Amino acid sequence: MARFTGHLVAVRVDHLPEDYRAPTYLCGGVVPIPVNLVEVTLYHETGSPMTHPMWRIATYGAVFFGVTCFTIFWTRFAGGLALVWLGTAIGAALFLTLPRSRHALAAAVLVALSTIATSVFGFGPTWALPLAVVNIFEAWLIAWLLVRFRPQRDYVDSEAGIVSLGFFAGFVGPAIAAIPGAMIVTQIVGKSPVEHAVSWLIGHGLGTLLVMPLALLLEAYRRDNFLPLRQQGRTLAFGALVLFTIAVSAFAFLQSTFPSLFFPVVPLVLASFRFGRFGASVVVLLISMAAAGSLGMNVGVFAELQIALWEKALFMQFYLATLLLISLPVAVALKQRQRFLEELVDREAMQRLIADHSDDALLHLDQHGTIRFASPASSRLSGRDDTDGLHLDAFFSDFDKQVVADALGAAAKHPGRTEIVERSVERDGKTRWLEAKLRAIESSKQQASAFVVTIRDVTDRKLEEIQASFEARTDALTGLPNRRAFLDQLESRLEVADKQPFAFALIDLDHFKRVNDAFGHAVGDTVLKEVAEIMRASTSQDCFFARLGGEEFGMIAMDPAPESTAIVCEDLRQTIEQHVMTDVDGGNFSITASIGIAVISERCSTSMAMQAADGPLYSAKASGRNCVRHAQDLKRFAQIDEPARTNPIAVAN
Repeated sequence: MARFTGHLVAVRVDHLPEDYRAPTYLCGGVVPIPVNLVEVTLYHETGSPMTHPMWRIATYGAVFFGVTCFTIFWTRFAGGLALVWLGTAIGAALFLTLPRSRHALAAAVLVALSTIATSVFGFGPTWALPLAVVNIFEAWLIAWLLVRFRPQRDYVDSEAGIVSLGFFAGFVGPAIAAIPGAMIVTQIVGKSPVEHAVSWLIGHGLGTLLVMPLALLLEAYRRDNFLPLRQQGRTLAFGALVLFTIAVSAFAFLQSTFPSLFFPVVPLVLASFRFGRFGASVVVLLISMAAAGSLGMNVGVFAELQIALWEKALFMQFYLATLLLISLPVAVALKQRQRFLEELVDREAMQRLIADHSDDALLHLDQHGTIRFASPASSRLSGRDDTDGLHLDAFFSDFDKQVVADALGAAAKHPGRTEIVERSVERDGKTRWLEAKLRAIESSKQQASAFVVTIRDVTDRKLEEIQASFEARTDALTGLPNRRAFLDQLESRLEVADKQPFAFALIDLDHFKRVNDAFGHAVGDTVLKEVAEIMRASTSQDCFFARLGGEEFGMIAMDPAPESTAIVCEDLRQTIEQHVMTDVDGGNFSITASIGIAVISERCSTSMAMQAADGPLYSAKASGRNCVRHAQDLKRFAQIDEPARTNPIAVAN
């Protein structure tokens, strides 16, 4: 990659075709740069990279060479394979951090270093190169498998990542490489290829599992993901833990007087709790080095085992694997728990911030509905200085207590479902509307252990709804209730007509079309308005007027007696007749009305009830108009479900 003066940032994007190139704007021009990079590379003003791939290869190569020489020299017994092979983990970690374009160079460097280490400390120069090729192929294969099947790269961050790391790095990769590796070793030292393959699988698998988590965490440490370790108190504590681990491991492995193999678990658990995954990985590595040293020098607890050397090695490796299985999952679980607690604290802080600045009251109630937490807006909405310890019904009127209790009970029965209470309250001499949304928090026993509630002032919205409802049920011209409101009122009365009989009337203005034709629609509208005023003046609690459409009006009366209703209607007819109307030229004229009355004493449909009043209305029209007629109520009103019956209303008077 060319160097530029200034800052160049290359951002890694996974799972794009290798030949895909995105335009990157540099120095005013467009330079196509591959987007499938593996890392973010930052350049200083001078152009020297902080984490250049070449620098990374050199660093990992030096560590790889030192660790490889050490493991060959100290863990290779009886001229066979090394007991624990750590180089694969370092090589795989390097391949995971490099772009694919650098893999060939990194592989060449590692093959050369592995060849030198094997030539000097291992089988000699003859077979050093083939073994080096197999070793580095194994490292590359593990890295490829991990990226291919676990692209999230959370190998030390989650349980699924740990399982992937253990399966591919601890088993699949070493098992595949064990076949050619065992064939080469068989040519060198003889014996059974199966024995060498098993030794390869165990030594390489265990070594990779022991070192690779630490290598990945150190890579994160270099990117400042573990800054807390640099704090003075934690640095000293970590150093003390390292010394403690070394002392405990030495006591556990270098003496055989007391059974002490369980002692290293103590620093391991301490490291997991105190320093998480990084500390656990370091402690496991220290314990592994102490165990390998004890076995290599044939002293301590392993020297006392009356079994063959390879069996001792196998026992030690399973022992270390057990420690690894104890430490890493525990450390990851603790890390996730810490992350969860941090998120919980952040979320609580955010909720506090929202609660403090929200116009809504945010409440937390116990299982009995008592307020345990209330946001500042609660004082304004409740009209109280302090609501803590009060019941939720303190926000509402006394006669709404049962409504609130029912809502809490419904929420408790169905945790997770929101219950809504919307009631009017008196605040500072004004009527306000409050809306409460309640939801129960389900406990482990599937019972409501608490409630969360939001309360807001919805007065403006409620007034808009009331206004919209009023407009939807009000005639725009006359201001009287419209046909929809009349039918709703009629239907509600019909539901209890058998217990509370009532009378209603249909009122039609006579020859209204002549008024429109003679004086115009403006005068006709004025006539309708003035008739509506006459009806409004006659409206009482026992009388309900509405405009049904055109020049037709309706009236519902509570008094079922035809005589009483007839008197009201007759007075209305006379008032309309005597009222003087004025045309646009100032001339006067009058108008009359025909009225039909029906008395309903049994339940029926609205359409049948309207037909009951239509009969006497038509009779009034036929009788010369400007009169009142009413139907005679029958003992049994017609039933809706009886087909093809004659009109149940008697002939009008």
